[in-house]
Amino acid sequence: MRNTGDRLKECRIMKGLSRGEMSEMLNVSTDYLARLETGTQPVTYRIIEKVAKLEGWNSDYILHGIDNNNPFSELHTLCPDFRKKVFIRNLLCLFDSMLQFGYKKERVVAYYHRMILEIVNGMELDVPDNVRTGYTLTEIRRIHDMNKKDMANVLGISERSYCTLENGLSRPDIKILQIVYDMYGFNVQYFLTRNPLDCEAVNNIYRCFDEPLRDFIMRRIRDDYDEIIIMKGRTYGRDI
Repeated sequence: MRNTGDRLKECRIMKGLSRGEMSEMLNVSTDYLARLETGTQPVTYRIIEKVAKLEGWNSDYILHGIDNNNPFSELHTLCPDFRKKVFIRNLLCLFDSMLQFGYKKERVVAYYHRMILEIVNGMELDVPDNVRTGYTLTEIRRIHDMNKKDMANVLGISERSYCTLENGLSRPDIKILQIVYDMYGFNVQYFLTRNPLDCEAVNNIYRCFDEPLRDFIMRRIRDDYDEIIIMKGRTYGRDI
């Protein structure tokens, strides 16, 4: 089974970089990078942060083995900066209004509605970089209606250790990040950017709609693109 170190090495080789060149980019020693790639030294959150800042590198692939892609990313990229949040909010609200057509189980609809609500509300907050990871953990905990003790048990750590994570006083190791992804679909790229389009849990809502519904959503977003970007925009479905 391939691990994080294997994928880090694979990406380095695909980029045509030597260990020396890569170690300079990450500001670590060549020996340290070699230990990361061979698995004798665990990859840390700090390393993942540095990798994510490198143009063309996929931190989600290195940590989770996934190629995160979103069909709406191109439209989002074309948005002027002052309209990017409007675009994302309208897209999530459209997802929300389509839940009742895409999912038969009321429990699933309620869960995804709660997820969208928390993420949309979180978009309105200017979360400082030093507490970004902690706030994302808080967001996930609220979505699943858990207290801090419950969340600590899920992650296999003490409640005190979890509180330091949520308060931004420490960084999660990759084992914790992998548990969060495996159980809830919240990937490291979302932790780093807080952009809902980077969140696998959100993307999975769209992927699990049937093809006609996905086509309808895509047409609706494309048809209304100019209004969403240039005009005030509109909120679809329930007022969330």
